[in-house]
Amino acid sequence: MTKFKLLTAAVAAIALILILIWMQGGFHHKVPGGETKLPQVQVKNIKTVKAEKVQTSGEVTVPGTVLARDTAKIAARVGGYVVELKVDAGSKVKKGDLLLKIEARELEEREAQAKASLESAQVDMEKTRQDFDRYKVLFEEQAIAKKEYDDVSARYEMAKAAVNKAKSALEEARTFLSYELVTAPFGGIVSEKNVNLGDLAAVGKELLTIYNPNTLEMVAAAGEQYAPFLSVGSPVNVAIPSLNIRENCSIREIVPQRDEKTRTITVKAPLSETKNMTPGLYGTLSFKTMSTPVIVIPSKAVKIVGQLETVRVLDRGKIKTRHVRTGRTLDDGNVEVLSGLEPGEEVVVE
Repeated sequence: MTKFKLLTAAVAAIALILILIWMQGGFHHKVPGGETKLPQVQVKNIKTVKAEKVQTSGEVTVPGTVLARDTAKIAARVGGYVVELKVDAGSKVKKGDLLLKIEARELEEREAQAKASLESAQVDMEKTRQDFDRYKVLFEEQAIAKKEYDDVSARYEMAKAAVNKAKSALEEARTFLSYELVTAPFGGIVSEKNVNLGDLAAVGKELLTIYNPNTLEMVAAAGEQYAPFLSVGSPVNVAIPSLNIRENCSIREIVPQRDEKTRTITVKAPLSETKNMTPGLYGTLSFKTMSTPVIVIPSKAVKIVGQLETVRVLDRGKIKTRHVRTGRTLDDGNVEVLSGLEPGEEVVVE
């Protein structure tokens, strides 16, 4: 039994050795040595351009936020319960439209008291006026002393002053009472609603926020080192990725005060009115800086696969593939090449 196992193991080992020899080509005819010729790449009917070095302005891009220049945060000027609410977030309003009503009972009572006081003062004034008219006739006829006439005249003047004071008090009460009605200061869109029907509105509590969509602008913070390249009227490029918007505009305002913590200056550039554009959207603002030399080629010559960028280069009559790294895409359709090419090399474009 032991001899049979040994014989089986020997046969298996020999079979394994023969298989390995076969896999290594031991049973095939040898191919004679020599040079394998690869087919030549055809270089006819191709179009090339030379990579060239040009002077171009550097470009800096900083993050920003869409904000409205005309924004009103509307707060309660009187205290009371909200009894009417005419708008919601997103509502469009015109100047003077009623937004909500606050019921202020104390102000209503104050107006009623002021009105009653005015009526009483007017009655007193009418009585003293009649006395004054009668005493005036008597004084002209020299039927009474001058002191009596002066006393009646003084009472009449005091009554008139009381009426004027009561009128002012009523006008003031009505002015405060008008604060019950909260109206839109200008036409726009309600962006925030911080109150609901039945809420108690305290004086100074922020109720609504309205913005004018015609005054949207990009507000960005740029490093203070870029201040020499920024001025009112300078051209900038604004992009809003979420809306796939890119537009050219100019700087409207530069806030001169630097931020001490971030060492930045605030730049504002107006935007065109566009559907779905609202305050708070993220965007970028790009501007030119100093001129620098760069190597450029047509952007269509660059092939991108994943994160790899390649171009085809004509070198000594042969086409070779070259890995490159690109930078900015310029306005003329060219792209900046950061590495992988030298000026004068011929790049295949077609």
